[in-house]
Amino acid sequence: MATRKTTMPYVRLGNSGLKVSKIILGTMQYGDTRSLAWVLGEEEGIKHIKAAYVE
Repeated sequence: MATRKTTMPYVRLGNSGLKVSKIILGTMQYGDTRSLAWVLGEEEGIKHIKAAYVE
């Protein structure tokens, strides 16, 4: 099985000197919709993750 090597682009975080990956997707808002009013369910979460991954 062949593996493909990819590199993640990094950018500087303001003037802090820190480098962070260019792709960031917070997932705290996904989960059980019964827990908190602002939480998105699995189906909607998958749509967001796919959109972020493709674009």
